[in-house]
Amino acid sequence: MVQIPLGTGDYKRNVAKEARIILRNRNFEKNPVLADDQTALLVRPGMKRFMDVGAGPIRAIYSQAGSFNNAAFVVSYDTLYRLDTNGTLTTIGSGLFGTGFTDSVSMAATAPIGDVPEYLFVADGKILWVYIESGFAVGTLTASGAIANGDVIKIDTTYYQWTSGSVNAGTPAGTLANPWLVALGASNLIALDNMRLAVNGTGTAGTTYSTALTAHTTVHAIQSTSDQLVVAALASGAVGNIIATTETGANIAWGGATLAGGGAASFTQVPTPEDVGIISVGYVGSYVICVPAQGADINGRFFWIQPGETTIDPLDFATAERSPDPIFQVVVFGDQFWLPGQDTTEVWYVAGDPTNPIQRLQGVAFDRGTWEGTALKVRDSMIIVDSDGAVFQSGGGNKRISTPDIEERIRKAIAASVS
Repeated sequence: MVQIPLGTGDYKRNVAKEARIILRNRNFEKNPVLADDQTALLVRPGMKRFMDVGAGPIRAIYSQAGSFNNAAFVVSYDTLYRLDTNGTLTTIGSGLFGTGFTDSVSMAATAPIGDVPEYLFVADGKILWVYIESGFAVGTLTASGAIANGDVIKIDTTYYQWTSGSVNAGTPAGTLANPWLVALGASNLIALDNMRLAVNGTGTAGTTYSTALTAHTTVHAIQSTSDQLVVAALASGAVGNIIATTETGANIAWGGATLAGGGAASFTQVPTPEDVGIISVGYVGSYVICVPAQGADINGRFFWIQPGETTIDPLDFATAERSPDPIFQVVVFGDQFWLPGQDTTEVWYVAGDPTNPIQRLQGVAFDRGTWEGTALKVRDSMIIVDSDGAVFQSGGGNKRISTPDIEERIRKAIAASVS
């Protein structure tokens, strides 16, 4: 009998004008039971369709054990869906994630922390979103004209008053008769930002607001612009809907007499420093790591969201130290996270230091970059594709695991993606 040699992979050599051998949907494996050439070609198992989700294409599927009752989240075309373990499919948001629908989508879910529920963060390179199953009550103060000296707002039982004078005049105490005093500033943008800092107790005491002022006990301010201040209840659920909001001022008004929306599922945009886009997110040690779209003035930088929070403090950032190359994504390994970049890959971890919580793991870095968006965790190692199309397994060193035929296909894909 004529023995037909089995190819172990695709084979094509144009220079030598060799016949092409195509290997599809099969895996080569040594088989000592076979007497002839002791090789076998195993059929790769096909995928079984579970259900149709949206119009497609499917851009991301994500699930985190212990969060949202183990539900899966699926981005199909421009829509985010929640797929529960019983097969129930719920639309969370549609008409999202840009206009090209080709960029990858990154997701990360947190775990519940005490009374703080779990969050799902979704990034598509442009907007960072957060999904909450039982959302927080929210209220918005809008300025239709110039905020005036002496204008007062009340949140729950605490009173705040803008002033163009001393923030310690009289005996400010947050009461109706003696409200906390907040610096008015030269514009609505400054006035509303100072109020945000006052509500959160994160400004400069004695300058931004009254020296004795402390952070509000039932709400926090999540955003301020040139004409709006947005606050949310600290406790999730319907309990926040009873928090009163009133104002005294000709050009300011709350959207309602109380906060609203608590207890309902919400999917909202997360403000980012200088409105940068977020391309990748990861969850490690109760922190959410956010990699912004890289550019000349932000290469190597990443932000983090504090445990239990849904907003990014502009001061919570670090920069990859080994090389100034751009970071492409974050990949989490236990209590560490890797930052694959264009030329290098760095390893960072949650240090537990209150003044410097995120630190680089000294002495561990890889002088090999990645093709954007290709880094993948597989058990205890990371698989990356470099800019030359070679596939490496990183972990205790770099091991090349691709073959020339596969690398040729990858190089063609790289060329097509940048053309």
